[in-house]
Amino acid sequence: MDALPAWLLPVLFTGFVWWAGTGIVYFLNQLHPQTHGWSMMGASAVLGGALLALLLTARETGPGGPYHAFLCAVLIWAWAEMGFLTGRIAGVDRRPLPEGTQGWARFTAAVRAILHHELALLVLSALVLGLSWGQPNQVGLWTWAVLYTARLSTKLNLFLGARNFGDAMLPPHLSHLPSYFRRRAMNGFFPVSLLFWAGITWWLFVRALDPATPEFEATGLAMVGALAALAVLEHLFLVLPIRAEALWTWSRRNPHPPVKGMESP
Repeated sequence: MDALPAWLLPVLFTGFVWWAGTGIVYFLNQLHPQTHGWSMMGASAVLGGALLALLLTARETGPGGPYHAFLCAVLIWAWAEMGFLTGRIAGVDRRPLPEGTQGWARFTAAVRAILHHELALLVLSALVLGLSWGQPNQVGLWTWAVLYTARLSTKLNLFLGARNFGDAMLPPHLSHLPSYFRRRAMNGFFPVSLLFWAGITWWLFVRALDPATPEFEATGLAMVGALAALAVLEHLFLVLPIRAEALWTWSRRNPHPPVKGMESP
């Protein structure tokens, strides 16, 4: 039997982490709001461990180095997602957009609605950059860069107009956010963003499959390339007549009734 292609394992690993990680965060945010404080405490402990692990793995150039760095970046990202979806780190204004708000006023209102989350992402970006600066293993930084820029691109597309908002995955305390979006079949920025991510995916895989690329670097490039390909998929979910949340039906559940005697920390 022929050996499996060297790029297959990192691609499968990336896809599984993306799918399972999203489902776990989605599941935790469907639990009763009284559990969210505990979830954030756990996520914060994971964040601290991931930052420390990134500091150590940034110097690692063995076969496991790319996997460890990738996972560290994803766990750091998961803390930001948990903070946003639980409402702990969201925005200044949590009211629906006033009807008739247009232009610059609409943009500034949208920024206020997610301001704390954006500031948290900038702080985390600085930490990831600082921990990875000048180190031989840059996979964590590459992973973070794709996660951050892909999410920024998605937010801009939602603001400018898309068919699907993904609002079925938003908890009730964030139900005001879709009022800041526009329901449109497509916007002018969408083809540009889709071509950008398709181009990034192609470039990363060309480099990963180049025989001249060292194995360590090729593994990292394949993982980040797979993540960029998932960014293409997530952008397509914005305009295709399909629901992205169908990928995570296994993690969907009905909210539990209040848990008597359980208080959020």
